[in-house]
Formats: sequence, structure tokens, C-alpha cells
Amino acid sequence: MSDKKVDNAILDSTYRQISYDTLSLRKFLSLSREHGNSTAEIFFLNKFGIFYRDKSRYKLAHQHHRTALALAVKNKNREQTIITINLIGVVYRRQDDIIPAISSHQNALKLAEEVENPNETVLRNIAISCNSLGNVYLTMNQLDDAMQNFQRSLEIEKKINNRLGLAINYQNIGGIYEKKNNLEMALFNYRQSLFYNRKINSELGKLICNNSIGGIYLKQGKIKEAEKYISPTISQAEKIQDAFYTSMSYINTGWLYLLQGKPEAEITIRKGLSIAEDKGFTSSKIEAYELLSRLFERGNKMDSAFAYYKKFAAEKELLNNESTFRSISELKNKYTLERRKNEINVLKQQQDQLALRLSSNKLLSSIAVILLVFLGTIYYFYMHQKALRQEKKLLLMEHEILNLQMNPHFIFNALNSIKAYIVKNDTQNSVYYLNKFSKIFRNILTGIHHKETNLKEELENVENYLSIENMRFGGAVQYAIKIDDELNAENIRIPSFLLQVFAENAVWHGLAPKGGEKKLEITISKLQENKICIEIKDNGIGRKKAKKISEKTFNKKESLGLEISKRRLERLYAKEYSLKIIDMENDAGKATGTLVHLEIPI
Repeated sequence: MSDKKVDNAILDSTYRQISYDTLSLRKFLSLSREHGNSTAEIFFLNKFGIFYRDKSRYKLAHQHHRTALALAVKNKNREQTIITINLIGVVYRRQDDIIPAISSHQNALKLAEEVENPNETVLRNIAISCNSLGNVYLTMNQLDDAMQNFQRSLEIEKKINNRLGLAINYQNIGGIYEKKNNLEMALFNYRQSLFYNRKINSELGKLICNNSIGGIYLKQGKIKEAEKYISPTISQAEKIQDAFYTSMSYINTGWLYLLQGKPEAEITIRKGLSIAEDKGFTSSKIEAYELLSRLFERGNKMDSAFAYYKKFAAEKELLNNESTFRSISELKNKYTLERRKNEINVLKQQQDQLALRLSSNKLLSSIAVILLVFLGTIYYFYMHQKALRQEKKLLLMEHEILNLQMNPHFIFNALNSIKAYIVKNDTQNSVYYLNKFSKIFRNILTGIHHKETNLKEELENVENYLSIENMRFGGAVQYAIKIDDELNAENIRIPSFLLQVFAENAVWHGLAPKGGEKKLEITISKLQENKICIEIKDNGIGRKKAKKISEKTFNKKESLGLEISKRRLERLYAKEYSLKIIDMENDAGKATGTLVHLEIPI
């Protein structure tokens, strides 16, 4: 009893069995006060209030619940405040004191709905509030409002799997259908309630269901079926000692006797009426007055019948008077208004949170944009540096090409051959070859600054080169350059000095070491609308022999020239080009030359 933070639900499950044991209740209430355990004190005060309510001692019930409420409010214990206000509302409802009953349950409901992430106890009390409000509306014959509240309560009880709550709500929904004279649906819901009451072995619940099911059978004229359910109710009610349901059981049994024509009907109804008048059970008095009016009417005692009918009408008018309806309407409107205000406040809070999130998102977006700009800048500089490296690499390749084209052996041999013509006074050939030599050098010096040239200029450069080299060989090289008539050489762009590299390799490594006839043929043809084929074919010694000679002389010019050309092709055309170098052989397997097959886009 020393734990001040003990949960109300734990207390309820622990001390449920002593609900009607006043000695034990008094003992534990005293202990909770001694130990300063306010949670337990509130719990046991409410247990006393329930005990007195069920004994119809409503003044004492109110006193204990009010004491509990004051303590709960003082300790700011919202959960127990909600529970206690609901319990006060139930006492008012038992007294048919409609206005304070509605006010209490609406206040409890409002407090419960304000709880964020409600636990099972709070949800249970929302269900209790809705059920109690539904019962008030049912009494006032406001059936739509009653059904709405019962259905909401039922859904919560299903959610938390509270079988007692399910039993209560099915019973109440049956009451709505009974008032609508839909007796089959009323019977169905009463039976559902009885099913759950039997599951939890609730004697009070079974008593209520027996009265309700018996009443439906009486309305249907099924007297024998009604008798099975109504006959045991008086003894059940007196055993439970609940005056409200004892009064109900006497009145229903009197109704059964009335329909059976038994003389005990009047005295039985009067017993129920006496309890109702003593305890102030308005709804029970209304039923008893109506039955007595019908009883005297059957006995042809019209004065008595009329007297009880007037009492019946007066009590019903008192219960359903305009002032009461107006007060109920005002309370409903007040609750609805408060609920709407709360919803608006919640929506406003959500809107503020959304605005805050949007503001945060804007900040995050700004940071993201700055970060993206920063990363973009880094990426730009990275790509720029990469491009510079590529450009540097390309310039290096072009420098290497220039070195290859400015081969000192070629220059020396060319000038030496021209010198021979000059010594022989062969002015015509001297001028002719000197002119070609100067063109080659001019093309090399100007072409090195351009990645590409047109095919016509490239072929002219190759022809000048071959002409000078052939001069060295004394005209022994038979070369030919052929181009497809469909192609316009001036409009086709190719890498500068590309063909000269392959032509030079053919002359120096294929034809120069070969004795006898030396042939070189360059053919350019159209493959597709946007692709051409270039073939350089020689009848030299072949690559195998040429490689052996190069290894002996340590001449790596061929491999370097080819490697640079391949890198340039890869750089310019990626995967859109094709280069094949084919070793040609005769039937005996002897080398007959080399074929370079190149396909490039245009």
C-alpha cells in the first residue's frame, strides 16, 4: 500500500472481490490514508460510493464520490478524476436526475478525450461516458443520439476486449430496438448481452437480460417463453440486494401475472412501485402506473384506472418536460462546441507543427541546395581537372606524333636523295621532290594544332610522303590510292596523320626489307551512310619477320606509332570504331604481306 504511483487498473483487479465487503473496504481505506497513498484512497472511496449506489443509498454514494473527486483534482490525477466524474454521473442517472447526469458524463468524456495516447483505463472510461449518455438519451426517447453513443462505446469495448462493456452495450442497443418496436432485433441484442454476461458470470447482468428478454416475449404474446426468463428474477434481485433491479423485477413479474390473469398481479406490481417511490426511480414508477391503469381497466374499475393513468402521464411529463429537453439540448450543444474548440485547437497545433516542419524543411532544403552547389562545384572542378588531364594527354600524344613525323632518318634520307638530283643537275626532279618535301613539313607543322583534318588533305599528305620515300627506293614501290566515287573526301573528317602512320609502317617495316616487287594500296570505301572503311595493304615481309628485325635493331618506332594511333581512335570514337591488322599468307603459309582494316564513323 506504500506505492503512491500504483495504477488504478491494478488496484481494481486486486481488490475486485471485496467490492461488497464493507469491513475490508474500510480497513484498506484506513491503511491507504495511514501510508499517504492517495491513489489507493481515491480508489477505495469510489468503491464505497459504488457499494452505496447499488444499495440505492444515493446520498452516501455522492458523499464518497465527491470526497474522492476532490482528492483526485488536488493531486492532479487526471485518470482518477475521469473515473470519479463518471461514477457521479451514474448515481445521478440511477436517480433519473437527467441534467446533472449528462453534465457529469460530458465532463468526464471531455477530459478523457484530451488525453494523448490513452491507456486502457482511459479508453474504458470514454466507453462508460458514451454508454451513460446513450442511456440518458434512451430514457428521453432521443433514439438516434442514444444509438450513436452506444455504437461508439461498443467499438471501444471491442478494441480493448472488455466483455462486461460488450454485454452492457448490446443490452442498451436492444433497448433502442425495443422502443422502435423492432422486437426481433431487440431480442437478438439482448441475447448477445446474455451471452457475454454468462461468459463473465455476472449475476446482475444475467438478471437484467432475463428481465429484458422476458419483456420482449410478453410483448410478442409468448407467455410461456416469457415466464422462463421472468420467474427467477425476483429471487435473483433480492439476492443481489439492488433496489433498482428489485423494483424492476417485481414490476415485470406483475406484468406477467397480469397477462396470465393471476390475482397476484396487483400486489406484485405494487411491491415494485413501493420500492420505486421510496427510492425515486422515475422510469420504474412510470411503468408501474401504466400497468396498474391497464389492470384496473381490465377489472372495469375505471376511476382507479384513470387515476393511475393520470399519475403515469404526470411522471412521464415530468421526465420529458420541455425544460428538461431544453437543458439537454443546451448541454449537448455545449459539449459539441467544446469538442469543436478542442478539435480546432488540435488542428491549429498540427498546423503550427506543420509550419515548423515546413520551416525546418526550408532550412534543410537551403542547406541541401548549398550542399548540392558545393558538391556541384567540386564535381565541376574535378571534371575540369579531368578534362585538362585528358587535354594534356592528347597534347602529349600529338607531340609524340610530331616527333614521329619529324623522324630524323626520314629527313636525312629525303634531303640526301634531293641532294643527289641536284648534284646530277636534275633540276626538274630536284624541284619536284623539294616541293613535296616542303608540303609535308608545312602540313606537319600546321596540322599538329588540329585534332582532325579532311580526308582529301590527309590523302595528299600520304601521297607526298610515299612519293619522297619511293624516290629513296628508286621508284621500286608501286603505290595506289583509291577512293569510292560516292564519297566526298573534302567533307569527311578523320584524325590528323592517321593514315600516314599506317603507310609509314607499311613502307619501313614491310616493303623496305623486301627484295623484288614492292606494292602498297590504300582503298577507302563507303560501308554505311555514316561509316567508311579504310584499308592499307602491302605485299611486304609480314609482321613476324618485321618484329624479328626490329628486335635486332631495337627499333620500336612501329609499336609506338600504332599504340598512339589506337589511343587517339579510342579517344575520338570510343567504341564506334573497328581496327584489325591481318597477316596475309599464301596456301603454303608463307607471309604475303599485311592488311590494315579500319572502320570509322563520319
